[in-house]
Amino acid sequence: MKKKIVIPIAVTAVLAIALYILSLPSQPEPEIIPNPLNTELYLALTSVGIEDAIVDITDERALVRYNLPENMSKESVNYYIMGAAAAITNSSKIVIQVYENFTPLEEIVVSTEDVLAFMNETITYEEFEKRIEIKSLK
Repeated sequence: MKKKIVIPIAVTAVLAIALYILSLPSQPEPEIIPNPLNTELYLALTSVGIEDAIVDITDERALVRYNLPENMSKESVNYYIMGAAAAITNSSKIVIQVYENFTPLEEIVVSTEDVLAFMNETITYEEFEKRIEIKSLK
């Protein structure tokens, strides 16, 4: 007889606790605010035919990961990205990850300061080339 009384009381207690927990206010979802610099750089890339790039800009670096479009020169695209990223961001360096046919090809790292110096013609092309780090991702 005691078992018949204990089981309904236990079930009622568990349901009451579950309802209480479910009625507690949940923590609000954090609002995701897109970085307008990401959007600006992405739009600059799409305007020249670099579609579906990944752009992530922080204070430390501007990252651009893209798949090389057919009939485009990798070097030309990379220089365009360097210039656009340097003009748009305040990041200390620019990191470009190049993919070809969606396979990792290479990573280019350059200081934003060096890109701006080259754009302002305070360093030569030869000096600028020496400051660019290129690493194979194959």
